[in-house]
Amino acid sequence: MLSFRKALTGGALALALAACSAGPDAPVVTDSGYAIDILRLDGTDSLVFEPEEAIAPADQATIEFWVQVGWDEDPGFDPVVFANSGPENSAYIVAIEREGDGLILASGEQIDIAPFDFNDGELHHVALIDYGATTVLRIDQTLIAELDVDLIAYPSQGLYFGTERGEEDGFQGVIGGFRLWDVAVDAGSLAAYAKSDVLDEENPHPDLDSLSVISDFAAERVVYIEQ
Repeated sequence: MLSFRKALTGGALALALAACSAGPDAPVVTDSGYAIDILRLDGTDSLVFEPEEAIAPADQATIEFWVQVGWDEDPGFDPVVFANSGPENSAYIVAIEREGDGLILASGEQIDIAPFDFNDGELHHVALIDYGATTVLRIDQTLIAELDVDLIAYPSQGLYFGTERGEEDGFQGVIGGFRLWDVAVDAGSLAAYAKSDVLDEENPHPDLDSLSVISDFAAERVVYIEQ
């Protein structure tokens, strides 16, 4: 049976800000009535969480999130959406290309880029499904690319939203609905539950036993799930 083990707030590390200056805004409510929890960042703030076993990718894993780009001009760097970063290597870094025209995925020395136009001002659902050798990128339920990246569970210094390691060069825009699964979730389930509460007791996600981390940005925290 699932139980909530612990949730760490943004003040868990010295690198974290007590609160984001932009702060979480009202949730985005879908046509189905599901509220996507969102975090609005203005490029000067971030959320940082202590390293925790749950944030490490499994041999096969899926990362889901929503993202909206919030810059109009080239910021001079590729803004990081989130990262599980270590002292030498990172288990995963997800970034948007500075011109808003592609997604970057890195793990350790591996890095690959998939073209996609994020400049439309829309909130996009992104899923990265790691099958153990390659990682499939799906955006808004469409297959975009197969990336030559296998997510490796390198030692972590923390989970960062909006920066790579709590440094400058922050992400500007919206991040929402972060979910980390210890399984390669199939495309049908991704589509069916992208706009649904995976914890709903009346309609639970079929892979709920493999859910490891889920965001609660309204409270500026993530929740680790104990199986």
